[in-house]
Amino acid sequence: MSLDDSELRMLSQNLGLVPDGLIPKVRGVVKKGALNVKTAMQQDLRKSNYFKVAARSVDFEEVSSGAFGQTNIAAEIGPNKSRHAAAGLAGIAYFGGANGGGGTVRDPSEALADEAPNFEKYLLDVLEGLI
Repeated sequence: MSLDDSELRMLSQNLGLVPDGLIPKVRGVVKKGALNVKTAMQQDLRKSNYFKVAARSVDFEEVSSGAFGQTNIAAEIGPNKSRHAAAGLAGIAYFGGANGGGGTVRDPSEALADEAPNFEKYLLDVLEGLI
């Protein structure tokens, strides 16, 4: 499945023009969206008879940065091998193994696509009046 995130990328570039006072609100929207995607991915894994143990490995981390007066707010969401050994199973659950099997759990990009309308709505609510 392919996800067209070009509009979100363009919006993220333009967020560098947002007043500093809105950064905490935007950060909150990003965190809530990441939490929702994480929860959906965990639920998808828990539905599997074979890969439910990998659900505990899914987490998210804020990876915000800033330079030259711009703040980039992002999150990485997915199985975390450094925190849980079962994270290695998630790749097989999503995409299948080299010798067959697996590939029975919904692709994580679908959880992201499901959350995109909510994320956009709440981000626009925060930015109301600026655009």
